Amino acid sequence: MTACCDPDQKTLQAALKGDIEAAAAFTRAAADLVWNACQRVTRSEAETEEAFREVMAALRADGFARLKGYDGRARVRVYLALVVRDLLVERILRLLALDAERGWRAFEAFFAEDMRRMILRMLPGSDQEQNREDAYQSVCEALLKNDLQRLRAYSGRGSPSGFILHVIENLIIDYVRTIVPRRRLPTAIARLAALDQSIFRLLYWERLAPDPVLLLVHLPREKTPPTAAVVAEAVARVRASLPCGYYAQAPARTIDISAAEEWSLAGGAESFAVPTPEEQLAEGEASHLLDAALAAVQRVLPRLEATERLYLQLALTGQPAREIAPLLGLPVGEVHKLAQRVKKRLREEIGAEAAIKKWRLSV
Repeated sequence: MTACCDPDQKTLQAALKGDIEAAAAFTRAAADLVWNACQRVTRSEAETEEAFREVMAALRADGFARLKGYDGRARVRVYLALVVRDLLVERILRLLALDAERGWRAFEAFFAEDMRRMILRMLPGSDQEQNREDAYQSVCEALLKNDLQRLRAYSGRGSPSGFILHVIENLIIDYVRTIVPRRRLPTAIARLAALDQSIFRLLYWERLAPDPVLLLVHLPREKTPPTAAVVAEAVARVRASLPCGYYAQAPARTIDISAAEEWSLAGGAESFAVPTPEEQLAEGEASHLLDAALAAVQRVLPRLEATERLYLQLALTGQPAREIAPLLGLPVGEVHKLAQRVKKRLREEIGAEAAIKKWRLSV
């Protein structure tokens, strides 16, 4: 069903204009969606009823002010589902401030599934099961630390659920870094300057090409970054310092071959090497490039259709198509088609931007 023939659209538009009957009708239509959402993230009927009352009151407040951003290009229920999600997260943040124990129970009920899915994406394979459980506990402990300081840092601007998922992702990355095997620099390299050591790591541990421009964007940020010529000299010094024929052995680390469906194979049909978490997290050293790329994406968002924009927001949280489908009110097959359309639009809109090109080189 397209937005133009959405029966809820006229009702909402009339309710936003102050039509009392339309407001009552829209409230009734929204009630089932809100109840189901509250039921999914609460643990008892009493909690569900309390959350339902709070969310419905927030929706009706000031003449449905939270829905005035609806632009008519998507189905009303899709937009409503996202607003309800943020209202539930705002409720959780209030609970955390008033009653940390009760708020944490609500938080875990809401975000536990997202946390485990994100952890699985970074630590795939049956041999990582214990690490995944340890990662979950580590993230929970970090969130609870210092009286929930990280969660209380939400400023009220932007999506609260997006803010929290970003915090969780960073904590997962921090944990994964702690279990990545540490490697020693060869003695000859340890005697060189810090820049040369960084170049060695990129060439022999991260296996990047010896292109000074490419290496430059992967180096740690400095107040005065080196030039490509300086990097080229460092490459030459590193090569001259190592014994002839030197190569770095990869750490003894395996990933279950079933993980190949979740991670891109590194070497084509002839090589079944699956990237390790260390390789996946190498891009963290160039996070400034990712920030620039995300800024380019933000600039193009208003030019996307509403359904495309909502899909992208959900997809970026890590939700698979089968979970996005009911939120958008579409079959899973249509969500896959929508994904392809969004990718095409993004390529057309920002594929030529310098920030995107540099980020793609970095990963």
